[in-house]
Amino acid sequence: MDIGADSLHWVELARDGRSRLGLERCAAEPLAPGCIVQGQIERFEDVSAALKRLVLATGSKHRRVALAMPASAVQTHVLTLPGPCSPGELEQEVRQAMALDRDSPLAALAIDYGHVPGPGGTRGQQVWTAATPLDMLQDRLGLAESAGLLPTVVDGQAQACARAAALLLRLRPQKNPSGVSALVQLMLEGTSLQLLLRHKVVYQSEVLPPGLPTVFELERHLEAGMASLAQGELAARLELILLTGDTPEEPSWCESLGLQLGCDCQWADPVKSLVQGQQVSSFAPAPLACAGLMTACGLALRRFKDLC
Repeated sequence: MDIGADSLHWVELARDGRSRLGLERCAAEPLAPGCIVQGQIERFEDVSAALKRLVLATGSKHRRVALAMPASAVQTHVLTLPGPCSPGELEQEVRQAMALDRDSPLAALAIDYGHVPGPGGTRGQQVWTAATPLDMLQDRLGLAESAGLLPTVVDGQAQACARAAALLLRLRPQKNPSGVSALVQLMLEGTSLQLLLRHKVVYQSEVLPPGLPTVFELERHLEAGMASLAQGELAARLELILLTGDTPEEPSWCESLGLQLGCDCQWADPVKSLVQGQQVSSFAPAPLACAGLMTACGLALRRFKDLC
């Protein structure tokens, strides 16, 4: 269940007897202007009422939900720490490293961390960290609970979208692309870029300032990301650009961006990909709402450990 800047989205995924992933339910509920401003829930009662309408519209009996924090409200880093060490020692090392890296006190932040997958070593270990404002997190948990829902997972919006993008790549005819796929998220809070290689995120940019970027700005942003990969000895050609975001329809410059960079450029629509050739047990939202379902789709994928 995703809390967007101007609408709420619900997605349920399930596997059939042949282990194919399908769309069980999806729905969207608009929010009035001013309900959520820069990721902050300003009108809690109004958003709670909209969420209750959304849950009722889906007809779902499920109450366990995954939520996301806005991309602009999540700070992620990779730390190299001494290792190996006990869980308690690791937590202390992470907190000390994060305290040195920011001005705001850790008490005002919700923190998560974990080991970066890869070969271990005796001299050090790589750990990913994520931090988000604690008050924003508590607002979202309280919102879900106000509608009778049980929040079990909180993810980052950018990370959830990347998970949905990886699913779309798997559903393409060419399931193992040799090149790099770019996911560009055009959100009201700002634009973010992630580069995926073999369905895994290998580069993530900082969130750009609010407002839709120009084609030229996006082109420079993508070129900078590809150059960063090349410096890290992950040189590969850009093969596909997936665009998604809060805007209700495909930007008019989608095709021209692909032509400028010599690759395919598509508007990402997870609903269209998942319902192809199958029936949906609940009503599908209007096409204009489908763009905002990328985050909710990525959150629903948390149910399947082999796809996360």
